[in-house]
Amino acid sequence: MSPSATATATFALAGLLGLASFGGPWVLLPAVVLVGALVAVGWPDLLDLPARRGTTALLALVTVAAAAATTAAVVSARARGTEVAGVLGHAPAVAALALLAAFTHQLLRRDGRPRLVESVTAAVAGQAVVVLGSAWIAVPSTYAGATLAPVVLAAVVATAAVSATSWPLRVVGPVNLLVGGAAGWLAGVLVVVLGGGGIVSEGRWAAAGIVAGVGAGVLVSAWRALSSRLPAARTVPAALAVAAAPLALAGGGAYLVGRLLL
Repeated sequence: MSPSATATATFALAGLLGLASFGGPWVLLPAVVLVGALVAVGWPDLLDLPARRGTTALLALVTVAAAAATTAAVVSARARGTEVAGVLGHAPAVAALALLAAFTHQLLRRDGRPRLVESVTAAVAGQAVVVLGSAWIAVPSTYAGATLAPVVLAAVVATAAVSATSWPLRVVGPVNLLVGGAAGWLAGVLVVVLGGGGIVSEGRWAAAGIVAGVGAGVLVSAWRALSSRLPAARTVPAALAVAAAPLALAGGGAYLVGRLLL
């Protein structure tokens, strides 16, 4: 897949997450699982890992577990009337169990375990990506509500479009900071203009959009610097993982913005 096709996939997945955020946790659950599944399928190819089927199965299992745990926590919090606090309290436990599962997977290998350290490290990194992706399910439970998701996703899409150009990284990095901040600010202002700001003031929405946008610029630029050096990045499974990973990683940042700035 070309960089433009990868950016288009990012745009499509971002649109899916943005729309699903207005449908509640049970609608967000399959959308988040889809993003994590694309990471799971393409991650071993992207990093040229041994025992690829086992790594994919492991990442898929962690994706479903993290998303299901977050959904259960959000539903439970809403039933108690506490929509903000504690809905990601399970994440450290999920991450710890995922780490144990990664070691178990290596123990079960029957291929002589070549490149053992590389395989474990890459699997744990992939698990961190999909666990952070599950935070999208909790984003509508912040004071900002579901409208925060499109604000953050707009910045991710804008910076992904810049990263799809042939510009060198030394140009893409600074431009992404400007484009991401501008896209986040504009999206935050539009939320208020369209009446979706709720109890949060326009100034706080604008500030949150800028912070989220600059963060998206840093994230997407760093991801391009890493993924563009990998030989398999343009094969279809790996390219889909390249498209989905920054969206998953942005989930944790979006939740922090909703909790701390809005």
